[in-house]
Amino acid sequence: MMQTHDTSDAPPVLRHAVGKSTLAEGFSVPKSLESWAEAPEPGQKRNISLLFDGDRAPATLRRLANERGHVQVKYENSEGLPFRTWLGKEFGFSSRAVGDYIEVRRVGVDCFEVTAFPAVGQTENHLEVQNWLFHRTDEGLFDHYAPAREIPAIVRALQFSDKDGQDYYNKLFSEQFSRWKWDAERKVVPELPLKCDFSKDAVQVEVEFGNARTYYQDYIKFMLAYNQRSAELGVLIVPTEDFARKLCEVGRQRALLRGKRSYSGMIHFGKVQRELDYLKFMLSMPLAIAGIGAKR
Repeated sequence: MMQTHDTSDAPPVLRHAVGKSTLAEGFSVPKSLESWAEAPEPGQKRNISLLFDGDRAPATLRRLANERGHVQVKYENSEGLPFRTWLGKEFGFSSRAVGDYIEVRRVGVDCFEVTAFPAVGQTENHLEVQNWLFHRTDEGLFDHYAPAREIPAIVRALQFSDKDGQDYYNKLFSEQFSRWKWDAERKVVPELPLKCDFSKDAVQVEVEFGNARTYYQDYIKFMLAYNQRSAELGVLIVPTEDFARKLCEVGRQRALLRGKRSYSGMIHFGKVQRELDYLKFMLSMPLAIAGIGAKR
């Protein structure tokens, strides 16, 4: 897949997919933005202010004294109640991964502005995750793996076009995963040429719009990464059968224009679902399969 980078001079933005812990107590600051937030030393904390919808609430920016030194914004006490109440109103106290997220911008020395982006408020004519299938895991993974919660928001940012095919969506995926600070095209095993599409904090993602047979290689990449302990969860993104049909039609028309008389089929969620029972004996890694389609 083609990797793109944001080359604008815009100030950094922290994007965080909303989950149970976001609504109840706080959110983490990714490692790439720790200096932007001026995170304190391990075991230390400082008071900050969160601005939201014309209101303000106190919070705490802290770095845990653990091996990773996680940086967190916390607002679980009584003073943070106004902010938690606002989050609940914006996101309906949902704990499912549906594409809800917040953006955080620094507007002062110890002041951060928070903007809500609920999925229910998004306009139509975009892509969305319409089906999930789990192997050796369940929906609880969205609480355990924060990057997995980002995937519905990333998918929702992709504009649907009935005139464009695989290359168009691959480019959009690359732009959006980069926007959310995912690594792209990282080698699964240093000694082998195989590369994963995207990875972040022990979550590996493969976006598959290819031939119906090529997705077996995605399973191999997941298992290699799992055995190398470079990934704990694999996420396979494939089109729904209806969306795959639309993409195939675009592919057929373009093949005809190039003088080709045939166009190979495309993987889709239904095929993955039917075959998983026959493949699960060799898949020891927790996997989530996302079937994506157009919301029109």
